Parts: sequence; C-alpha cells; structure tokens
Amino acid sequence: MQQAEEQDHLIVYLVRHGRSTARDSDKRQSPDSPLGEEGLKQAKALAKRMAKEKIDVVISSKWDRAFQTAETVSKEIRIKLETIEGIHEKEQNPDLYGADLASEIHQRYMDEVKKFGGNLDWRFDGQGESLRDLIKRAAKFKDHLISKHKKENVLVVSHGLFIRAFVILALLGDRYDDKTFYRVFTSLSCANTGISLLEFLPEKKHWELRYLNDHLHIK
Repeated sequence: MQQAEEQDHLIVYLVRHGRSTARDSDKRQSPDSPLGEEGLKQAKALAKRMAKEKIDVVISSKWDRAFQTAETVSKEIRIKLETIEGIHEKEQNPDLYGADLASEIHQRYMDEVKKFGGNLDWRFDGQGESLRDLIKRAAKFKDHLISKHKKENVLVVSHGLFIRAFVILALLGDRYDDKTFYRVFTSLSCANTGISLLEFLPEKKHWELRYLNDHLHIK
C-alpha cells in the first residue's frame, strides 16, 4: 500500500467567533460576552463546514465567545481543544465594556477612532491596549505557529481585529509603515465565523493567503 505523502507545510484556518449576546442587545462586547442564539447557530454551521477538512489541532482564544465557538467545532470534529494566551481581541478601556451602542461613551469612542485611529499607539482615554499592542501579540502568535505547528493543519478561533492584524503581518511581514498597515487594516472585513485560510511555505519562508472571510456556511 502506498503511504500518504507527509505534509511539509503549515496550514492555518483563522476563524472569527460567532455572534455574541452583547451584539444581539446592541451593546459593546467584553471578554466574558457569551454567544447568543444566532451565534450558537453559526458555531454549529461552522462545525459542519470544518468537519469536511483535515484538522490536527484546534486552538482558541480564552474569551468566552471564541471558546464556545471553538468548543462546538472541537466536539463535532472530535479534535481536542487547546486555549492559548494572547490571541484575544484588543483590550479596551474597561469603561467601554457592556456600553450601549447609543451611549455617549461609545459615540465619543467612535469619533476619536476617526481622529486618532491611524496612530497605532493611541488608547481611548489612555487605557486598554493600543493597536500596536495587538500587532505585537499577533506577531508573537505567528511565530508560535511556525515553531510549534509547522507541518499541521491548525484551526484558530479568535476575534475580528486580531485576525485582521494576523493576516496583514503574514502578508507584509515587517515591511510596512504605520499608514499602510492602518489603511489595509480598515479595508479588511471578518464576518462572524468567517474563515480565512493561510499557508506557510517553510522553504520560501513565505505566507500565502488562499481565501479570506468565507462565511457561506451561515447563509
């Protein structure tokens, strides 16, 4: 019997979590925002979609909505779920967590994002993480995947901003300026349970983006 050819490169499925209860209630999300009813349906649809793929490991953010999404997939495809520090969403000023989208503080935040968002070191009222902090975490995780999972198919369940930063870093590496990074960052979109597929080719030390934000499974 002919043996299957051994995989010689890393394949990463980057997936955003399902829709949370906070979004269902028109509120800002927090680390402990769980999946809502629609989010649970999305997670189940994602699980059926990923059952068609060969997955060696499932890695999740520790934040509730991502973990619940990953757990649903993990049970469906019968692959052990691992959580890892540092792949969660951008940490915000605590005053924003749970705020109504019609509230004054949310509106002020959105106004200031328009003014200062291109400054990768900006923090709302000086608290929470900057976008550059998020970028550093994404770069660290990228290196972790290459080092620890270089010949595996990895499903990563994370968050919209983190995924967008990861994709840009994979494609541009260190060869970008802040203005270019932010322009591309604001041009990308990640739907709930949207899947982006990247491959790392070790002989070229090169990432390739196969597809971005595939969410046909929830339509």
